[in-house]
Amino acid sequence: MITLVQQAALFIGTLVGGATDAKTGYIYDWITYPMIILGIILSLIQLQFFNIASGAIIFVLLFVVYKLGKIGGGDVKMFTGIALLNPFNELNFLITLGFFAAISSMIFYSVFYSIKYARVGIKLEDNKEGLRSAALLGIAIIAYFVVMFQSGLIGSSFVLFVGFPFLLGMLFIGLQEGIKKEFFEKKVPLTKMEEDEVICEHNNKKILKLLKGKSLLGDKEISLLKKNGIRSVVVLRDLPRFGPFIFLGTLFALINPAFFMMLF
Repeated sequence: MITLVQQAALFIGTLVGGATDAKTGYIYDWITYPMIILGIILSLIQLQFFNIASGAIIFVLLFVVYKLGKIGGGDVKMFTGIALLNPFNELNFLITLGFFAAISSMIFYSVFYSIKYARVGIKLEDNKEGLRSAALLGIAIIAYFVVMFQSGLIGSSFVLFVGFPFLLGMLFIGLQEGIKKEFFEKKVPLTKMEEDEVICEHNNKKILKLLKGKSLLGDKEISLLKKNGIRSVVVLRDLPRFGPFIFLGTLFALINPAFFMMLF
């Protein structure tokens, strides 16, 4: 019975969180906090200490990533809630969930933004370095999969489900500078900053130096910038939303928690 409650809470929580993230760009505390609290209570009742430990570890690791401006605060709390509500109380579920969420988002956004960028006109001068890096990384990935496959360490299913999405991801890496410039970079006055604004690094080198490398803007950072006479900053807005893919990963992992291990 408790396991069914965990599964239902995961399904509803990630579904609602994915929907609000897709619509507004936020996964709200009124979604994640109940998941975290319920997860702790149910894990303690069932003595699922793996859930408690994994929830704490995931929160700490992702909080560091959040402070670096690479992930939203709502995503951190959502993944923490998911770990605490893990109905199987083991690692395979979390790995499969994260794997499927990452792979599905990589495929979707690589195709979506590459097509969108092509429609407005790809500017090669904005992407020279990115394309060079993507080409080198793509060659390395292909070589890795060829060696691993010929050695019998991975099968064709692993190549299909992991190798193909990674190669698509190379397309996004190659064009990411142009895509960011075209769709995400916005010059915003400090008076209109929203929560968890991420500074565009290559346009704000002097500002980043002033903030000692911090790319995530909070009240403290905004106050410091104002004191130094800065009125506006180029930030990254309308970034790809990960919430819907967290839901897809959760749904997939609930159906087949051992899927990732089956690829081997």
